[in-house]
Amino acid sequence: MSHNIWLAASDGDLAAVKTFIEEKGVSINAQDEFGYSALHAAASYGHKDLIKHLLENGADVNIQDPEGDSPLFVCETVEIAEMLVKAGADATHINENEMTAAENAEEEEWFEVAHYLRELTGVPHPDNSTGDLEEDMSHLMEDKDEDEDDEHDDNEKDSAYKERIESIMKATENDGVDRDDELKAVVSEMLAAAGPNGAAALSKELQAHEEKENK
Repeated sequence: MSHNIWLAASDGDLAAVKTFIEEKGVSINAQDEFGYSALHAAASYGHKDLIKHLLENGADVNIQDPEGDSPLFVCETVEIAEMLVKAGADATHINENEMTAAENAEEEEWFEVAHYLRELTGVPHPDNSTGDLEEDMSHLMEDKDEDEDDEHDDNEKDSAYKERIESIMKATENDGVDRDDELKAVVSEMLAAAGPNGAAALSKELQAHEEKENK
């Protein structure tokens, strides 16, 4: 058995967590020396059953560590973030570093979580060209010029994004399921990886393509 409730929560050991709370009298909202609660730990490691149990038994979904990070700030997947939001997690909360959970997710490169939280709160992506890129996903499938050696790595990254987009689009064609959120997440990730200059170039390229199509 784990030495404390936080290790048990990190391991997803529901039985041990119950023992600490029900038999040893540990508060469900107890925090370790770093300010982590059992819910922080469970959310960080994506233990769904444990998260559900904690929330159903009074865990504070908006409990904060000394830096002002609630459990929503440690979610690495959209599924876990959604569980917390449905339980009342405040997606607009700003921590001691003046960051929202969405901004923290972007810094940690959890881009799908960042996109979900930005959509939820209505806060646009830092680069406004995201919406424009979504209008013509097929354009991102076109081959790019690889004549210059210094663009080789970027082209490889573009190829990987194209393959992901193509896979999503083919899946939608096959079963008719709307995967718009998945496409948006890929676009957000691609823009974040490209940086401000790269994102601007992609937007400019898309605009030129659309003008050509409309002639």
